Amino acid sequence: MTKLLKTFIVLFFSFGLSFTAFAQKHTPTDTQIKDSIQSLYVLKKYTKASELTNVYLKKYPYDYEVIYLKGLLTYTSKDWSLAINHFKKSIENGYNIAEAKYNIACCYALQSNKSEAKTWLISAINDYPSFYYQWMEDSDLAILANDAEYLNQIHQYNRTAKDRVSQWQADVAFYSERMKQFHYNLFSSIAEEEWDTKVAQLHNQIKDLSDEEIIVRLMNLSAIVGDGHTTIVPPISDKFNFKMSPFLTYIFDDGIYILETQKGYEHLLGSKLIAINNMPIDEVLKKIQTIIPSDNKFGNKWLQPLVLNIPQLLYGLNIIDKKTEYAISYTKDGKQNKANIKCETSLTGDFLESWIYGFHNLEGWSKVKQSKIPSSQTNRDKPYWFEYQKENQIVVFHYNQIQTNENENETAFIKRLNDFIANNPVKALVVDLRYNEGGDNTIYRPILNGIISNKKVNQKDKLYVLIGRRTFSAGMCFATELEKSTNATFVGEPTGSSPNFVGESGGVFQLPYSGIYANASNLYWQNSYAFDNRKFIAPDIYVKQTFTDYINGIDIELKNIKQLF
Repeated sequence: MTKLLKTFIVLFFSFGLSFTAFAQKHTPTDTQIKDSIQSLYVLKKYTKASELTNVYLKKYPYDYEVIYLKGLLTYTSKDWSLAINHFKKSIENGYNIAEAKYNIACCYALQSNKSEAKTWLISAINDYPSFYYQWMEDSDLAILANDAEYLNQIHQYNRTAKDRVSQWQADVAFYSERMKQFHYNLFSSIAEEEWDTKVAQLHNQIKDLSDEEIIVRLMNLSAIVGDGHTTIVPPISDKFNFKMSPFLTYIFDDGIYILETQKGYEHLLGSKLIAINNMPIDEVLKKIQTIIPSDNKFGNKWLQPLVLNIPQLLYGLNIIDKKTEYAISYTKDGKQNKANIKCETSLTGDFLESWIYGFHNLEGWSKVKQSKIPSSQTNRDKPYWFEYQKENQIVVFHYNQIQTNENENETAFIKRLNDFIANNPVKALVVDLRYNEGGDNTIYRPILNGIISNKKVNQKDKLYVLIGRRTFSAGMCFATELEKSTNATFVGEPTGSSPNFVGESGGVFQLPYSGIYANASNLYWQNSYAFDNRKFIAPDIYVKQTFTDYINGIDIELKNIKQLF
């Protein structure tokens, strides 16, 4: 049994009453007995827990939580056959299916039944891709970890490839097999026959392609799948040593502008990018769009500047003819100019993550000057915070990440927010989700319920939600819940994801030879109604973003709301 499962069990069952508390009751209720079983398991008092479980299940034979726990108890007592029976009952009840399959595989392995252990482990991996690597560290499955036949079966790639071409071909085959195995529904946007044809074409063309072109082709395959979580991560290893351009851009409604530059390129700050190597920027962006994972065109628009910042991807797309050097054409102060660009800074995982979440801070870089810094551009590293704008009597709740603030959990935060609204003159609550790219969508419930139950602001024209291209993943889940359960008015631009979407990052795998990481989305999130096929949430009030507003420090979306009061 893996450390992950053990941790899950401890966390899940630690909410029960302690056995001491139970013992003090002369006539315990059934709920108290169940809680005591859970607590006894956590305390490793397995014999007593098992005795109580037998009594409890006679009265409640369909309590799937206790049935699963009984499987764990018999597992600890090494009664593998009985444990298997209980885990199978758990599967029949639809409870902890992947975990139960994994534990069944362990039971069979400990009985030296390789065949059944293989079958159940593969099934568990299909349900929960994270088991793909995790099982190899589990001593209960050592019999499989030393089985060459099984290793070849589960990895399914040429393990003896020596030269560059055969290694890339092995990686492509491995990529395709893992995508088929891990993805929730790989063939919803592309037919399996077409997928296989594209994979075969890439396989056959590898000898004529550069590494960068192969990577771009893999990224294109991932993008064709049609969801924002299925992706090839741009290489950050020494083997490829991808670079980053010495400037960062943002796509406004009036063009793409350079907002940050490395030392030596400050003269480009505030310029409008119009071409790369004489290719018009609109054509450049059309090529870039083909390798970006996205749920819709607005999510694609969010990530275009990131791809634009990686020269080897531009090279692989045949936009530039040198891997780390190119020329740009731009306009500034009414004049058109050209500049030669040399990309010398290595791309890092830290940069990719910080760029995605919007709080990157590159040492030695300069930013375009703004007349003032809007509050929405501050505190991006905080999951949530709020401010009171007294002149309009508006509370702005900035929800930047679906993560827990270690200094104040969600329950404490929403209580403080609602208390402030109750005790102060507040005309409206604005929930800012423009920079919320996601996190853990199992933890926002206290905040959501707190907004729904706040009668002072959960009214028409008193609750507003700011959305945009970066409203994604768990942030998208939260936006959809607000749309479904509140009287909110949505303001900004369309969201970067859809109300119902295929997502999650549990299908991560690494290509064996190149070392490149990929992810196959493995869960379906239905946050709206089953028949809701919208690609995004459209704002009730659509607001265009311009570079002029940006340099003048105007939060134009919030300004539109303030004008209503």
